[in-house]
Amino acid sequence: MTRHLLSVPVLLAALLLAAVPALARGADPVLSDVRIEGNRRVEVDAIRATISSKKGEPLDPKKVDQDLRGIMRLGLFADATAELEGPEASPALIFKVVERPTVHEAKIVGNEALSKDDLKDTVELKPYAVLDLAVVRKDVKKIQEKYVEKGYYLADVTWKVVDLPDNQADVIYTVDEKAKVQVKEIRFLGNDHVPKDDITPFMQTQEGNLLSFLNSTGTYKEEAFQHDLQSVQAVYMDKGYVTVKVGKPSVALSPDRRFLFITIPVEEGEKYDIGKIEFSGQLLDREPVLKRMVRTKTGDLFMRSKVGADIFAIGDLYKDMGYAYANVTPLTNTDPKRRIVDINFEVQPGPKVHFERIEIIGNDKTRDKVIRRELRIYEGELYSGTGIKASKQRITALGFFETVEITTKKGSKDDTIVATVEVKEKATGTFQVGAGFSSYENFILTGQISQNNFFGWGQTLSLQVQWSSIRQLGQIQFVEPYFLDTRWTFAFDLYATEGYYTTFTRRAIGGSMTWGYELSGLYPWWSFARKLDDLRLFATYTNEYVSVSASDSGLLYANQFKSGTTSALRLSLQWDKRDNRLFPSRGWFISTSAEAAPPLLAPQWAFGQNVNLFTRYAVDARWYRPVFLGLIARAKLTLGYIRNWDASHQVPISELYYVGGINSLRGYRYLSIAPAEDVGRSRNPSSALYPLAVGGDKQLVLNLELEFPIVEKVGVRGVLFSDMGNAFARGKYSDPDVPLSLYKSVGFGFRWFSPIGPLRFEWGIPLNRRKDKLTGEYVDQALDFQFTIGNFF
Repeated sequence: MTRHLLSVPVLLAALLLAAVPALARGADPVLSDVRIEGNRRVEVDAIRATISSKKGEPLDPKKVDQDLRGIMRLGLFADATAELEGPEASPALIFKVVERPTVHEAKIVGNEALSKDDLKDTVELKPYAVLDLAVVRKDVKKIQEKYVEKGYYLADVTWKVVDLPDNQADVIYTVDEKAKVQVKEIRFLGNDHVPKDDITPFMQTQEGNLLSFLNSTGTYKEEAFQHDLQSVQAVYMDKGYVTVKVGKPSVALSPDRRFLFITIPVEEGEKYDIGKIEFSGQLLDREPVLKRMVRTKTGDLFMRSKVGADIFAIGDLYKDMGYAYANVTPLTNTDPKRRIVDINFEVQPGPKVHFERIEIIGNDKTRDKVIRRELRIYEGELYSGTGIKASKQRITALGFFETVEITTKKGSKDDTIVATVEVKEKATGTFQVGAGFSSYENFILTGQISQNNFFGWGQTLSLQVQWSSIRQLGQIQFVEPYFLDTRWTFAFDLYATEGYYTTFTRRAIGGSMTWGYELSGLYPWWSFARKLDDLRLFATYTNEYVSVSASDSGLLYANQFKSGTTSALRLSLQWDKRDNRLFPSRGWFISTSAEAAPPLLAPQWAFGQNVNLFTRYAVDARWYRPVFLGLIARAKLTLGYIRNWDASHQVPISELYYVGGINSLRGYRYLSIAPAEDVGRSRNPSSALYPLAVGGDKQLVLNLELEFPIVEKVGVRGVLFSDMGNAFARGKYSDPDVPLSLYKSVGFGFRWFSPIGPLRFEWGIPLNRRKDKLTGEYVDQALDFQFTIGNFF
């Protein structure tokens, strides 16, 4: 495509020469008309809006010059010229324009390592838009930045415009990807006292490894690396090196242009301790409180992170008093001879402010009230920094939103402030249909329809079906966390299950109804209750009919396989401090419960004589913590104890504890670990004995996991795990058949957080493989593959 350059001086000279005869006669040429020619798509009025030369006015070359510049500034034309036509005394001024071509197609070629999806957001130039070379150059830069982000540091991007008929053009971006460049080594010079391994975990730029082809480890990004230099300094300042200097790094490319070697020079300096700690400014009689709350103490090693935490803590103290604009400045005085740092926390609280309004935006589906009921800030009340943090945490924990941001701006008066809660919704409904294979369960079919934000009301409704050779489940659940907009929770559950244990088959059909209350709602009567957010008390009534039938191996123990109705009431206390209830990565959850199935809840006139009576106690504790580089550590502890209601009502075998399987002890068969009694295969006293699992009245299971990203973009993560646990016989708290009385396993797997829900593929290695006493063959496989849909914890 040829571009025509406009020569303004030549044009002005031509206009002046044309006007000379009229000037010689002493009269200025008067424009008889002002016309625009050459425009096909651009409206005449849009062009005229930039023109100051008017019909009936004298010809002014300076105005014409300004008009031409104004037309070109529209960005819609490749060229623009001005001509005079007609009598010298009253010529017509004609602006002739050449429109830029429209874009027919903008495409990227040469991209093999990066897909179209990877590059879809890099091209701003759209079909049917007017060709703008500034946008083209911007696209080239964004494409190149995307390649650098993926590790193609040497990638080169060029562009060309291909003219087409009817004033159209194709824009082609050509990529020369070259080889991917990986950070091979990060060196530090001068780090005599702080080893490299203490620094690199805090850097985004990491050395490449064997898994680099699956993730971004080893990728060099200039912006991230500049931030890393600040992180290096922060690491040193957190170890007392107040005067540390991080020099200009060098980035060298290997001869084969495949690897980067980064060298970062460091001047460590000396370690400094904390000297005097003082407070100044407008303290509002809070100095005694400030002295108690700061973690930085005289004589301690200087730690930047601890001082920073103190600054935020002091600021939060004043912000919780309504001083939204409170500012805390740490004034430091360094003594190189004594190697101490004196710190003066200067406080400027500013004015007290109240919340004038709280606005919610971005919730196209979710009702306002679903978000507002999680807020811990209120219109008309004093500003609260802690309240804003708690509000963001609670809204995020719902699991309905990708992002939650709470910002503030000045209200209509100096003493008011407006808070804006901006959310970005994500899909909360899932439709799952899956099939899998397990080493013990063989073929598995699963299906689930779930909506965790039902019609935007914050309710949960799910229908689940599972089928395999050893277990079947059909279940429908409904949860309303704020019944009638109160702090009461209402839920019900209907189900039918069938499970094949080692010695019997358990079938159950029934349901439960739950009422719960968030204890923070008691604050009008008990002020301490304000601190009990996320602590709920639940009461659950369960009624189910359990049918138990002995397998061939359990026929001689048939008198223990009792069928009947269970009518039970369970009280549970749950404290949920997870950052996200659907996919947590930080926080903890603990639940303790006591359940009773007494004769009072199972009257003979209603349920007959076949009823199950017992009491049961349980603890379920879970812990989550991000480590670094996307790694998440998780732990889960499950404790259980069940006992007879009285001497004449033994706990049914179907209610006792059996562990093993993908949701318990991975690597062992589903529900295969339990106390056993030696029985014969026939009624002949001389027949050989073999162990028959009869269940335990106590259980302990501990699961540890380390989850790490593999292909984060599509939600694929890996996991390493270690499980241990056992079910213990009545009156016993140990198991001599296994070291430390606990069966142990380790393993690995991966999880795909797919659009239809989380899929788990895991391989468990049992560390305490059991053998059949008669055949001597292993009961447990050396490597057990298990598959399921849904989260573990």
